[in-house]
Amino acid sequence: MTNDFDVVVAGGGPVGLMLACELRAAGVAVLVLERRARPERAVKAGSMGPLAAEAVRGLGLGAELRAAEEAANERDLRLTGKPGGPREHFGGIFLDPSLASDPDRRRVRVDQPALEDILARHARSLGVDVRREHEVTGLSQDGDGVSVDVATPAGALRLRCAYLAGCDGGRSTVRELAGFGFAGTPGSLTGRDGVVRLSEEARRALPRGFHHTERGVFVFAGFGADRVASVEFDGPPADPAAPLTLTDLEASVRRVSGVEVVIDELLSGFVYTDEARQATTYRRGRVLLAGDAAHVYAPFGGQGLNVGLADAANLGWKLAAQVHGWAPAGLLDTYTAERHPVAAGLLDNTRAQAALMRPDPQSRALRELFAEFTGLEPVTRRIVDMKTGQSVRYAVGDDHPLAGTLCPDLPLDGAVAGAATTLRDRLGRGRGLLLDLAGRAEVRAGIAPWSARVGTVTARAKVDGVDAMLLRPDGCVAWVLPQGAAYRAEALTGALRTWFGEGETG
Repeated sequence: MTNDFDVVVAGGGPVGLMLACELRAAGVAVLVLERRARPERAVKAGSMGPLAAEAVRGLGLGAELRAAEEAANERDLRLTGKPGGPREHFGGIFLDPSLASDPDRRRVRVDQPALEDILARHARSLGVDVRREHEVTGLSQDGDGVSVDVATPAGALRLRCAYLAGCDGGRSTVRELAGFGFAGTPGSLTGRDGVVRLSEEARRALPRGFHHTERGVFVFAGFGADRVASVEFDGPPADPAAPLTLTDLEASVRRVSGVEVVIDELLSGFVYTDEARQATTYRRGRVLLAGDAAHVYAPFGGQGLNVGLADAANLGWKLAAQVHGWAPAGLLDTYTAERHPVAAGLLDNTRAQAALMRPDPQSRALRELFAEFTGLEPVTRRIVDMKTGQSVRYAVGDDHPLAGTLCPDLPLDGAVAGAATTLRDRLGRGRGLLLDLAGRAEVRAGIAPWSARVGTVTARAKVDGVDAMLLRPDGCVAWVLPQGAAYRAEALTGALRTWFGEGETG
């Protein structure tokens, strides 16, 4: 049976579009199916973490991110008289981001709708086929591919693909149809979050910031418009899929804040709970999951985009390698092995944040004690690194401290015929990169059989104690040659075979 596409991606949100762009840039024929008629406008995330930003820059979209962040800062300045800027917090306890292991790897003030627009434009420029009002209704797989049943405005459609990626959100149809286990804990709270229009009187009455009260948590902030949020610990919403209404949000804000505020208009919003569940595996045969389809949790601390887009970056190049036929044995299974523990930690940290936010006396005492602990620099560093993804380290078979980490977007001086560039400018599109920082000719010679899958750049960069590094397409450091160390060809060759298959001979 002939496949219509190499990969079908179910879900056209940021994660699905990111995966589609990664695949198409690597030469994969990809189709995106999105059940919604138009993009989601609710601001479910007001910023994106550094791993997400670095992955998007790897698509060649650094200028677009900068422009979107500048526009967001200008809107905040007009609204509040000062730049807003994302802030790190844990359960409402604010943290000093300058204490991160690498404070230059910061949040980027680009909200989810703006990011989705950027990715959608890029997908179109790459020739990705995106079909809206197309909903997956059934699937079956065999040894050669996946048959996908789709409901469309014109009627039912059946498609055939080599692989199907479920990026269709927390209530994923693909996850359910493919039979993935989804273990975890049920919801215990109701959160309401809305971008609203308030009168000047209401703005003066509501205290800005993050507030713990006797009834829960209340937040009033600016994200290009007024944003109000409340969390009540009286159980999950009766219908988590029901849209947020102005009346419901206004009543909840009044209960929690104690201010009889009047909301003039609800521009966008959503309801959530702290249900925390994760697929037991991210792959079943030829069906894979990414983003919220693979893991759901409360949106505390704005970690969703960072984790979901890092999922897509990890999966994209591996799936492309599988489609093109050069993937070494087991490569696609490393997606679950690497990303599943990251989301498991995320679920636990959002559970911990929910515990810190509860209004009962025991939780208030815990929150006060925890706030004291965050006054210790190593504690704050640990938490900020966890939330920004800087603590992520994959098992790559190399014990160097940098091996398995996700490399930041380093400035590269002297690369590309003397022009300054950055690491992400030279990485991606399904290809790895050998970064030669010391002019080691023997290292460059060792990469030659893999030159079709791994590029080489000789440059200067701010990496202390390192002469060369091999990076996977997702930015993971797969091999390190310490400064002045003897070159062992078998170590580099082993890393190349593990991640890029057999080299070409002759």
